[in-house]
Amino acid sequence: MQARTIAAALAVLAGTAHAGSPPVNWPGAPPCNATLQACIDGVADGRAIDIVTDTPIDENLNLYNRSLTLGAGAGHHPSLARTRWIVVSSSAIAGDLTVNLSGLTLTDGYVWLAYAGTGTARYDVRRMTLTQTPAGAASYIRVAANGGTVEATVYDNRVSGRPLGLNNGLVEFAASGGATLDASALYNRVTNTSPTAVSGAGILLDAAGNAAGTFKAHANEVRGGFFRAGIYVSEGLFSSTASNYAARLYNNVLVCAPDGGTGIGLVVNNGTLDAQAVNNTISRCNYGILASQWSGGTSASAAIAGLVKNNLVVANTTLSFNAALTPDLANDYNLLNGATSVATGAHTITAAAQLASNTAPRLTATSPAIDAADTATLGFGLIFNGLPVVDADGLRRIKEAGGGDDADIGAYEYGDLSFRHTATPANTSSYISTFDHPGANAQSAANLMATPNFGGNLAGPGVANDQPFGVYYASARWRVFNEDAATPMPGGAKFNVFAPAPGSGSFRHVSTAANTVGRFTEIDSGSTNNVPGYIVLATQNWSAGSGIYNAHPIGLVYSGATSRWQIANLDSGGATMPANAGFNVYAQPESPNAFRVSAAGGSSSIVLDHPLLNGVPCAQVNTTRLWSGSTVVGNHDVYYGSDGTWRIFGYSALPAGTTFHVVIDPRQVFDCTDRIFADGFQ
Repeated sequence: MQARTIAAALAVLAGTAHAGSPPVNWPGAPPCNATLQACIDGVADGRAIDIVTDTPIDENLNLYNRSLTLGAGAGHHPSLARTRWIVVSSSAIAGDLTVNLSGLTLTDGYVWLAYAGTGTARYDVRRMTLTQTPAGAASYIRVAANGGTVEATVYDNRVSGRPLGLNNGLVEFAASGGATLDASALYNRVTNTSPTAVSGAGILLDAAGNAAGTFKAHANEVRGGFFRAGIYVSEGLFSSTASNYAARLYNNVLVCAPDGGTGIGLVVNNGTLDAQAVNNTISRCNYGILASQWSGGTSASAAIAGLVKNNLVVANTTLSFNAALTPDLANDYNLLNGATSVATGAHTITAAAQLASNTAPRLTATSPAIDAADTATLGFGLIFNGLPVVDADGLRRIKEAGGGDDADIGAYEYGDLSFRHTATPANTSSYISTFDHPGANAQSAANLMATPNFGGNLAGPGVANDQPFGVYYASARWRVFNEDAATPMPGGAKFNVFAPAPGSGSFRHVSTAANTVGRFTEIDSGSTNNVPGYIVLATQNWSAGSGIYNAHPIGLVYSGATSRWQIANLDSGGATMPANAGFNVYAQPESPNAFRVSAAGGSSSIVLDHPLLNGVPCAQVNTTRLWSGSTVVGNHDVYYGSDGTWRIFGYSALPAGTTFHVVIDPRQVFDCTDRIFADGFQ
């Protein structure tokens, strides 16, 4: 078989979008042949700079009145030298600016983005890693609106350390002086590295001095104790001038330190907060959700209104609201594991949360949180606020694991199953191998997704199986088989199996004369229609159709003409899609754990550079190839390389632009590694 080399084809993981002119490389041609700052100063506005070196960059970087994209080039992990920083700023008369930062690592340094102009600044910061050493300077991301309007997205960053001070956060947003700040913090991982609670916040928002706007925090994970709060939303810090601000806090996970801290804090001075705290999980805290007033607040009109619903709170005091401020702050459908100081709604559950642990606050199968949420509040809240319909794991938000179609209380939705199958003499006969897993046995309606795993990182040597395959159900067991019904399933062949919980986004498709043309069969489902950006997986299911064998590698393509996803036979020989062929289909919005990767060309493998996969040989990756307009010769699998990264491997070369959908189940990674302790937090 082909050697599995560590070669040049590297994944572009939801990379920075380079609009207009192609990106310039640094180091590269003039003006990018000297310092990175010279490159930043020398390129035209609107250009993208790809950093294509892994040598630490011993410079502070200043983007003043610039519109630029600055990020990691494909296959590179650029970093700044210790204590170096990045500052983005503007003059008081600046017009519209757009700055995108991605993929850089800072140690004992910070990223500060401020705007004081008269137009609109659009700031996007993603996949950055900021780490504070034990004796080092504070590392943080700060976005400040001091004039005009700032639209900020802080997405999928990892920030660890201690806040700079009592009124700071590891991720900070601030608006003042009548500015408007519309900010989103999505999928960030924020960690207090002190073993005890510290002053400040994990994620902090302060609106002061007649500021306006909306702050959205979705699917963030904040670990460690913070005496302000893991997520702290403030109106009027150091300002008596009232602001009226909105906060939307959905699907966040907040785990405090052993000595306490607060999960979510809402505080006003003389203005108002319109707050929605919905489907958050809070554990091991002194206070769960706290609503209060700054000590200097004097206005009788100061108020915190909105709703606190569907939250799972394990704390000494789960809810603590200042009664005078919060007559219009409704609470209901929460699971409260601890005392509370407020009157609670009729659907409140006061019971043990039954989590995996307080530091791993995922639901177990017997948790009373399952199917107990107000699904309408969650669903409409996500849609109306423009938030992804996914949970804290970045997977589907509403599933039917408990037998109903209601969402679960808390940030995690229970029910997906992942396992690995290995073909052995005991479970394999000819071209068929039988699964035996308690979560899949006797589950005839399950829609299993299977991905071949070369498995050289596991017991025994790697095993190749360059064959189209499918699954089917018989005699209370699921089976995997080679679609040609002739080639024996090799001993030791391994498959990653993902069994999504029932519900929207998990369904079956059968090819018919009405939906099939040539190699393509078109899916018509509310889960996939009109969503070209969704991540979709497909696996052949012999028992879903009429027992049709389709011995061809399959893939997916989105038809803009019909606004539908299609399943295609990808090979050139006999590629016509037969009638009555069955398929399992999975679909969900894109997230950091459900994404696309593309080959750069020149190799048979694509590196999956992902924090849940790197250095984790027991992780399981789920993939489906996309149709690129040209046929393929061989099939593909996934494997773990000697350098500690997972790869997609093509049994034939992967031309540049070859794209795959990838889904990672974070719970599976946790189960196989206890990854919660990987960053030293206990």
